[in-house]
Amino acid sequence: MLAIAIVGPLVGGQQDMMLLFGTVLGSIFLAAILAFIAFGAPFTLFAALLLAPYVISRFVPNFSPVFLTWFLCTFVGWVLGSMLRSEWDRRQGRGAPASKLSGQEGSDSLEWRVGRKTFREGGFSEAALAAKIRSLDGDRRTLVSATRGEACLTVAGNAEGALVVCFSAESSKEDQWSMLTSPGSDPGQADVKIGHMVMSHASWETATLEKALIAAHYFHRKGLADPQLTWFSSPTIADWRTLSA
Repeated sequence: MLAIAIVGPLVGGQQDMMLLFGTVLGSIFLAAILAFIAFGAPFTLFAALLLAPYVISRFVPNFSPVFLTWFLCTFVGWVLGSMLRSEWDRRQGRGAPASKLSGQEGSDSLEWRVGRKTFREGGFSEAALAAKIRSLDGDRRTLVSATRGEACLTVAGNAEGALVVCFSAESSKEDQWSMLTSPGSDPGQADVKIGHMVMSHASWETATLEKALIAAHYFHRKGLADPQLTWFSSPTIADWRTLSA
């Protein structure tokens, strides 16, 4: 494709080599940068890049012969930028956007949220689940959800403070959720920060990182709530979990 983009204008009699190679490098670089920083953006941005030559030709003489070069190199740059962003996200442990994996993951999956984006990967290890829970900061990383068949365990909040841990053996049934509790905790309220929202719970309704990891360990092995921990069941827990998510 690059060969066509360069050889085409040369065969057509393009004499301005600086303009030709400037177009090649400029369009690839610009498209790659925009694709990287706007990963997942609508294709209207890509369409705008393709239409840019019509605007540029009004200010740059003899730009018309390199229209094809711009189009082809913009496509190459966009693909390269998207590939680099995918690799960057993989190395950062972000996985793929959940929307792209919808319906493709197996019965076991791990889902987590970074900012406004939700990521999911099919299958998960106990180490991966524990790492995602430890990474919760209540600001950008606010929610981790693991599923084993119909069962689901969610952890929300800040790993260094109060966490809300919910479990359901059948997550499709809204009235069958339980919350991990902390009997004997100090009376009063505890704030659970989830992004821009702060949820106030009774202290006994929240859990520490240590308890959340114990619940995660048992859930990964059995797909159940750890019976040695104390769980509170109520139809309203599904509403609390919805707010957290």
